[in-house]
Amino acid sequence: MSDLAFEQLLATYNQAYTDAEEFGSDWMPPDTLKDDPGYIVTIMAIKKGVSTKKDQPVAWWRVTGRIEDPSNESLNGQEFVLGFFRSTTPGFLKSAARALNGGESVKTLPEADAVLDASIGKVTRVKVKTTVKEDGRSFTNCYIQEVIAVEDVSAETPQEGGVA
Repeated sequence: MSDLAFEQLLATYNQAYTDAEEFGSDWMPPDTLKDDPGYIVTIMAIKKGVSTKKDQPVAWWRVTGRIEDPSNESLNGQEFVLGFFRSTTPGFLKSAARALNGGESVKTLPEADAVLDASIGKVTRVKVKTTVKEDGRSFTNCYIQEVIAVEDVSAETPQEGGVA
């Protein structure tokens, strides 16, 4: 996929993104454990591309994160998909972009793409919820709650042979 083709798709779906309802914290279904703050997750990778659905090109983003929980050996370091977003269903992407943008709404699809690209390495708080539909199918979704501010201590750490 060329960058030009991806940029053209962003322009094609931008109006749908702009008009989409943002599924924010007021829309989110209640967590099964209401007092659980969720997981601390570092965003490790963003993959994006173009696929075709019903002969129409669709831009997509796949966000991968890593759980940061040293007190839980079985979870710490585990990677999983935080979200798979499509230009044809922009509400979920819009919500994730808002959370990754410090709670500020992201107005356009190209801006949302830039926010996702800039999110690699950010530490976030997420909640995971599994919903079982009437037909018995279950869906597990991850909801990015916020970006957590962390101190960059690397500048304060003396390097070998250097001066602090």
